[in-house]
Amino acid sequence: MKNLLLALGVAVMMSSCSSSSESEESTTEAAEATAYSFDTESTKLTWTAFKTPEKVGVPGSFDDISIDGNSFTINTYSVNTGVPDRDMKIKQFFFGNLSDSLITGSYGAAAEGKIPVTLSMNGVEKTFDFDVVETDTTTVVSGTIDIISDFSGNAALEGIHEACKELHMGKTWSDVTLEVVQAK
Repeated sequence: MKNLLLALGVAVMMSSCSSSSESEESTTEAAEATAYSFDTESTKLTWTAFKTPEKVGVPGSFDDISIDGNSFTINTYSVNTGVPDRDMKIKQFFFGNLSDSLITGSYGAAAEGKIPVTLSMNGVEKTFDFDVVETDTTTVVSGTIDIISDFSGNAALEGIHEACKELHMGKTWSDVTLEVVQAK
């Protein structure tokens, strides 16, 4: 539920990369920065929200994400957990209690295993330093957001909590993990 929001920003970024590094005349080298471009065909954004006192993960994604340069837009009403009844509740009780149905954002150049990701949700804009890991076959960007402390999403969290109180055994967590995986 709340996880959805976080996933927005991250899902959009990953496709090809180029790198550049700076060095001064001395032996001091500046950190290498890598600029990424992501495309929706080879990139998958997922989020995980948490429920129950045992903190059971609820995974999901979004079906409608657009990317323009290093900016992205996520239609929160395209949430997809693979369970239509759950998706309806998330749309109505979580995203329906936010100020806008879109999550927007952008990302910068990666350096030293981190990439700055700016997310705008519920009228709040915040920049996070997410982890970025590259292998021969993928680039993975991951991080965690908090619906309440990062995006003032108290009404949204309370809405989904009340709608699912019994199923969640009285506990809906405010943190959501996001992961963007791009195949190379």
